[in-house]
Amino acid sequence: MTSSPHSHADAGLRVAFLASGSRGNTLAVCSADDVVLVDAGLSARETRRRLAEAAIDESRIRAILLTHEHSDHVAGVRVLAKQLDVPVLATEGTINGSRHLAAVAVMERVRPDCDFTIGGLRIRAFRTSHDAMEPVGYVFEDARGVRFGLASDTGHVPAEALEVLESCTIVGLEANHDVGMLRTGSYPRFLKERILSRTGHLSNDDAASVLERLIAGGVSSVCALHLSEQNNSPQIVRRTLGCCVDRLGADIEVMIASQHTTVICSA
Repeated sequence: MTSSPHSHADAGLRVAFLASGSRGNTLAVCSADDVVLVDAGLSARETRRRLAEAAIDESRIRAILLTHEHSDHVAGVRVLAKQLDVPVLATEGTINGSRHLAAVAVMERVRPDCDFTIGGLRIRAFRTSHDAMEPVGYVFEDARGVRFGLASDTGHVPAEALEVLESCTIVGLEANHDVGMLRTGSYPRFLKERILSRTGHLSNDDAASVLERLIAGGVSSVCALHLSEQNNSPQIVRRTLGCCVDRLGADIEVMIASQHTTVICSA
């Protein structure tokens, strides 16, 4: 279910999608005592403004995790990590692939398919399929066993990733583009082919296919991520995913993350 930005942070696992889109991505995973940020594509100032707006206490932030090295996910990480005085965690490929990480004071390496803990959160990185050095998604589990899974910036969802996502209560799932809009739009051919490839971005139809599996697994809330401002719209995403939900008679909440406003869900 969704919560207002000012709900008490101790009310279970809470995920704040602070920004999602090609101009910057960041989200906060909040448990009873700890907060972990994922990605830092906004400026440090704007990220901190949105954290305050979402009533997230900066003193509870333990780390910043990165999914991959593209600038809309890492551009603000050096300054933000310094200001918050927290470590940055990423895969070896991500660390080697970004100039933004060269001056980060404390870098820790993440290995896909291995569990680790930050505060009261148990975390697993899993491999995604994107044109980056070593991209990953994450699953977070709180002390009650409630799980949030993140799968964005991926051309398809590998079987291993789908397996871990099926156990999640809340899922952030990419729904980047409407295929028809992309094919007939103004993007150059090479860019269209990149987006449509197996190492590009999930389409709305792809997201609906994944959602069907997640519904079978018992997901309660799904938030669509990384919508293209040129090749998609919230209305199309809501219709596409809503048709899947209605066809299966599922009782789940479908939300849509924004580039400009924070979307919060909790369980």
